[in-house]
Amino acid sequence: MARVALALIWLAAVGTVGTLGYIGYGITRGGPVVPKAATIERLPARQKHNPWARWSITEHKSAHYVLITHVETDYLVEAVSIAQQILEPIKADYTEVLIYFHRPGRPDIVAPRRVQWSVRTGYVETVYE
Repeated sequence: MARVALALIWLAAVGTVGTLGYIGYGITRGGPVVPKAATIERLPARQKHNPWARWSITEHKSAHYVLITHVETDYLVEAVSIAQQILEPIKADYTEVLIYFHRPGRPDIVAPRRVQWSVRTGYVETVYE
């Protein structure tokens, strides 16, 4: 019984040291330990296009300071402008962002346009159609 108690105490100590080490690593690397919740991340992971809006974020995923977003809009020619509206409040939280632009209802297999933003390159638009 004493061995079981010692084993549990040892596991708790190792877990505590590991947690403190992870927090220390996050503090020393200059970034937050837990990424800040950006306004886009408060949206549901998937949602329908709002037909009354000029554009709608319909899907998003983020990991390791990279954000991938899908936007539905009838105004594909305004892709860079829409990307700037989405990214300006949150771009300090990411190193790279990919925004795929679709027509409402996503009738195309491949997104007609993509805007990529990174700290190094800025906004780069790619037209696939």
